[in-house]
Amino acid sequence: MCAGEPSGDMYAGLLVQRLKKEMPNVEVYGVGGEEIKNSGAEVIETYRNLMTFGLSPGIFSVLRNWRLYRKIGKMIYRTNPKTFIAVAYPGLNLLLCRYARKLGCRIYYFLPPQIWAWGNFRKYFIRRWVDKIISVFPFEYEFYKKIGIETFYFENPLIEKLNQYKRTDFNKHIGFMPGSRTNQIKRNLPIMIELMKKINKEDAGLKFVLILHPSELLLKNTWLITLFKNLESSLKHRIKIIMTDRYQVMKNCDILVTSSGTASLEAAFMKIPQVFFHRPSFFDFYVFKRFIKIKEFNLANLYFNRKIVHGIVFYNKNQVLDNLARFIYNYIPC
Repeated sequence: MCAGEPSGDMYAGLLVQRLKKEMPNVEVYGVGGEEIKNSGAEVIETYRNLMTFGLSPGIFSVLRNWRLYRKIGKMIYRTNPKTFIAVAYPGLNLLLCRYARKLGCRIYYFLPPQIWAWGNFRKYFIRRWVDKIISVFPFEYEFYKKIGIETFYFENPLIEKLNQYKRTDFNKHIGFMPGSRTNQIKRNLPIMIELMKKINKEDAGLKFVLILHPSELLLKNTWLITLFKNLESSLKHRIKIIMTDRYQVMKNCDILVTSSGTASLEAAFMKIPQVFFHRPSFFDFYVFKRFIKIKEFNLANLYFNRKIVHGIVFYNKNQVLDNLARFIYNYIPC
């Protein structure tokens, strides 16, 4: 199994739990993080070297992916598994599917490439190298079926997991979720910090929660550590930075500011009010968007097939900030 990012690791962990329940003696190993490890799989490589977001950062990860492809390929050859399950991250996983197919493995793709959004040419590779798609999104299941690729619908395991959380803290909180990839956080967090400072001037009673995905990479990033210290210093007792028990913390918020598709979907499943924003790079906004086939960028809106989350997408930082502030002021009068 290969899960190349935190959201993929989370879904992979839930899948491993289900596999272990149905087949207690099954052995699972591969690439992932804490979620897949805690579910009983043997992790031979962590995902921290794989994470990118957008097209331009992905271009520079090609050589790194090639080195990892060779390393993971050797592991597949040595262990000779009966089944290979790719989880998200098509840049590396499609190559691994091709290699595992040559070795005679049965190939499943869990959270497949989003060819319904862009890169439709990848369907030819999927047809050749993948036996069956496993989708947790109804619209995606229908899309893959329509283009003639064998697809199995797996009810999103997050729904059952998130239904257990109830609100326990009724103080006024605004939660901020900048994403899980380092380059994504570097792009989104400065906007969130400016937004916190702006709101802080208007309402001294509001408290802020910065909800981060637990990651060794974040804990070792000196730029982020310095930023967190400055943030805590400037807002004093008004902010908490959280890396554990994230779902309970999310549930205790009056509203969430999200910039990650998975976080937005989680918030929607938990019925937490939210506003979603995305500030793409110059290249992604002015060049890459020409190749995107969909008008809706928010995963929760796509999942429910209706607009339940307000989305803000601009390249200009001030436009993003002003629109976010206006939305929050309307929701929580400051």
